[in-house]
Amino acid sequence: MPKHWDPQGYTVKRGDTLYSIAWRYEKDFRQIAQINDIQAPYEIYPGQRLRMQAADKDGTLTDELRPQILTEPETGQVIVIDEPDSEPVMATEITPDKKPSHSTVQKNDTLYSIARREGYSHHQLARWNHLRSPYVLKPGQSLRLSPPSSSLGGDTRTPQAIASAQPVTKPLQHSVIKATPLVAEKIVSKPLPVKVARWNWPVKGRVVQTYRANDTARKGIHISGKFGAPVKAAAGGTVVYSGNGLINYGNLVIIKHSHSFLSAYAYNKSLLVKEGDSVKRGQSIAKLGRLENKARLHFEIRRNGKPVNPLNYLPKS
Repeated sequence: MPKHWDPQGYTVKRGDTLYSIAWRYEKDFRQIAQINDIQAPYEIYPGQRLRMQAADKDGTLTDELRPQILTEPETGQVIVIDEPDSEPVMATEITPDKKPSHSTVQKNDTLYSIARREGYSHHQLARWNHLRSPYVLKPGQSLRLSPPSSSLGGDTRTPQAIASAQPVTKPLQHSVIKATPLVAEKIVSKPLPVKVARWNWPVKGRVVQTYRANDTARKGIHISGKFGAPVKAAAGGTVVYSGNGLINYGNLVIIKHSHSFLSAYAYNKSLLVKEGDSVKRGQSIAKLGRLENKARLHFEIRRNGKPVNPLNYLPKS
């Protein structure tokens, strides 16, 4: 677990995608998109603060006892994200009186930096303050940090208050707002299958470490092999992550196979595919690297964002 792990939120870094972030938190990417009101093609920005727990209209965190019911943006198919097998930890409510009600815009502030500083998403601040993209702010402007009473019906602000909220000087624009977005996916351009018809072993070798539920160090299996040997896609799909930005995974490839299933191939010597590539079952996607100074592959399968035992899906050897 990273030193500064925050179970409630995550700040987007360069190289992140919605899939890589979802992988860190063991969530389905559609959950994170829904919680943060992110629409296809799922653009995210460096410095953007993403919330990892759903919230009610008043901003308090909710628990995750209920299954998540989401919709595939391209196909319209309803997907039910099952609740975790283990007993969930109840999220702690944010007490409104412990947080300031407003924040004053400082020089060089952006909506993203204020949202990150105050612990909200920029979508919340924009909605609460009636701001529209590209979110122009001015020094001295006061931003609400809670839903306005108008969210309960009607805008109760006076005309003078509304007028005072408008920029009266040349507005500041920060380059972060104009930055190229990190588009999470090119992957949902064609309908995905509902299930995976067949799985293959990603490398030839012996399983030297098995999956163990509720053990954060054993979310997948370790397979021994020959250093530099080809690592192959366990099933057909689309590459949704290819890089080394995830802590404790080295050179990593993540493949989306269906609405529910992804697979991951970690600690590779080198990567042969990039994000957005379509791959077939058995296609070489990387070269086997070293784990704990031995030639091994770390392999995971996740269903709706949660690790499952790969040996329940791979053919019996």
